[in-house]
Amino acid sequence: MKFNPLYSWHQIQAFFTFEWENSLFLYGLIWPFIVYFIKYLRQRGNQPRLEISLSVPLPQNRLSMLLSYVPMAIQILCISSLIIVAAGPYRVIKHQKKQVEGIDIALALDISSSMQTRDISPSRLETAKIMGKSFIRQRSHDPIALVAFAGAPYLASPITTDTAFLLHQLQQFQTKQIVEEGTALGDALGMCINQIRDSENPKKISILISDGNNTAGNLDPATSAELAKNFNIKVYTIAVGSLQPSADPVDESTLREIASLTKGKFFRATNGQALQQIFQEIDKMEASVVKNVTWEEHISLSYLFAEISLILFFISLWVRFSWIGNSLED
Repeated sequence: MKFNPLYSWHQIQAFFTFEWENSLFLYGLIWPFIVYFIKYLRQRGNQPRLEISLSVPLPQNRLSMLLSYVPMAIQILCISSLIIVAAGPYRVIKHQKKQVEGIDIALALDISSSMQTRDISPSRLETAKIMGKSFIRQRSHDPIALVAFAGAPYLASPITTDTAFLLHQLQQFQTKQIVEEGTALGDALGMCINQIRDSENPKKISILISDGNNTAGNLDPATSAELAKNFNIKVYTIAVGSLQPSADPVDESTLREIASLTKGKFFRATNGQALQQIFQEIDKMEASVVKNVTWEEHISLSYLFAEISLILFFISLWVRFSWIGNSLED
């Protein structure tokens, strides 16, 4: 592996960049040096001196002289390490991540036979599927439940953030997928409510896409809307279909009522572009909040200097009572 001196220097620099719990103790680092300096001066002053005159000066062993200071240096380092332990060194590691405060969404799409009408190209259903997939991709951070309905509702996906699964399930929507004919708006909204009502997230919405009035099911749409209101679920309703005369005309009345009761909003999508704009408007009105969350991790390094101090203490004892200590004294 190639050695990178710059990277290594940054590592060393980061290792010795400490914070201190009790920084005043650091002033004590000077005392071991002062004490041993005074001790050195006293020992030097008390040494007996014998003056002799020699024709040739005796050679001085500088290595031995330097080694004689080793025990004192070890003791100074040992005491200094203990002082550093008392000062409480620690490293600060800063973390940062993006936290998304999403919205729980239940998306219900009408797949009854009337959604095959081609007054919107290629059809009401296919257009709704295309725009629905685009909306799901944009809300990748939000938990979404997917419901298909005709004369009865069908849970295509429980609430999840698995975008790939949601897109796959939505792509499978076909008009013959549900045997019961009709449009069960009340039951579909009820299933949407069941998917998100128990969520701890205070922001919950349901999007209901259809082209007609309630013609099937057991639950009245107004009752479902009141339930949604009680669970603080805002319902956006979208009526899909052209304004031109059609064999399957769009009925807006029930969809308008549901949106009104839940403090949501009703939309009319007369073509693919209009439906795309509707989803974009809902996306803006119910935007997820992205926050940068930062926090600090404090890693104590006192144990490291305590270990250094203990090692130096045993080295000091070994040097003092071994033959090395006797040699240094001589």
